[in-house]
Amino acid sequence: MTDVAVAGYATSGFAGETDKSGNELVLETNMAALENAGVTHEDLDTVMFTGQDPYDGAAISDGQKIATSAAYRKPIMRIQSGGGVAIHQARAKIRSGKADVVTVVAADFVTADPTTLSWSSHEALYHRPFGMNNRQSYGFFTQNYLDGSDVTREDLAATAAKNYEAAAENPTAHRREGYSTEAVLDSDPVVGPLTELMLGPMSYGAAVLVLVDEDVAAELDEVRGWVGGTGQATGKYKYRDMDDRLHQPTLRDAASTAYDEAGIAPDDVDAAEMATYAPSFELLGYEALDFCADGEGPSLVHDGTTAIDGPLPVNASGGPLATSPPNSGGVYRAIAACQQLEGELGRQNADRVLLWDNDMHLGEPARTDAVLIFEEASA
Repeated sequence: MTDVAVAGYATSGFAGETDKSGNELVLETNMAALENAGVTHEDLDTVMFTGQDPYDGAAISDGQKIATSAAYRKPIMRIQSGGGVAIHQARAKIRSGKADVVTVVAADFVTADPTTLSWSSHEALYHRPFGMNNRQSYGFFTQNYLDGSDVTREDLAATAAKNYEAAAENPTAHRREGYSTEAVLDSDPVVGPLTELMLGPMSYGAAVLVLVDEDVAAELDEVRGWVGGTGQATGKYKYRDMDDRLHQPTLRDAASTAYDEAGIAPDDVDAAEMATYAPSFELLGYEALDFCADGEGPSLVHDGTTAIDGPLPVNASGGPLATSPPNSGGVYRAIAACQQLEGELGRQNADRVLLWDNDMHLGEPARTDAVLIFEEASA
């Protein structure tokens, strides 16, 4: 099967609300991504849309973006499980020989209250009546994590501050203030142990990634990187089964598959971008991705391992605490991974960057996890 390269990408917006329509965002970002990749809309074989109905403002909203994404009379697919899954599927389409050039397109422009939107997506009989939304599910998860471990709110705040330090150096980040651990702890309480700065803002914009097969890549002047391996797993985490949720089996399964397919071990990863919508998910993600033993996640923050200048920087983009577009987040973080391969983001030279993406912006416990390994163009 053919190897798959990232030929180009583009983003637009993500700093607060936008006055542009979804079509305007997609058009300008798609044109910029194709130009960045060195291909034209005539070269494009397939378009992968990623988004969720609540955050799109309409069901099957990809139909509204056909023209602006150059998808007219071309095969399209819509993925609701996040940008990482969409990239996973786009790569599969190329490796199967069904396409040579594929774009992954996402946009966020609906400015309704995100907690209300996520509440409307929760199970109607039991969860909606007691007001469960994305932030409440993060708080419930995090409180159980603290109750069953030695992790403290100070550990959560230090993890958030580490992300904000990185975001301050990212020109496309939404929050760039570089908040300290103390500022995170002192920010307004939201739910359970979580404060406002332990949760991400609602960010608006668009992101497009261009993937090509190895033959097309050979004809281009350069590519941004290669997709060395991917893994995906889906599961339903029950609210009452907290031990299972904290163990995160779908993430562990997706990571194992991605490592095996890329032919690497966790120690071969130079940096990581994670869809961690609260600091608790990042600390547990270290364990599930085998960056450390179970129970040792906070030590990677306190000894500087995952800082922007550490040996394994995590979320050099600032992560979802700094920039959190619900539809575009996975594509945005994939672009951040490629920027690290190119030396355009962060402080480290990275030959391999891991992306962990999921659909948890609607809340826990329903989960689809995707893990992708991006490799430097000459690797």
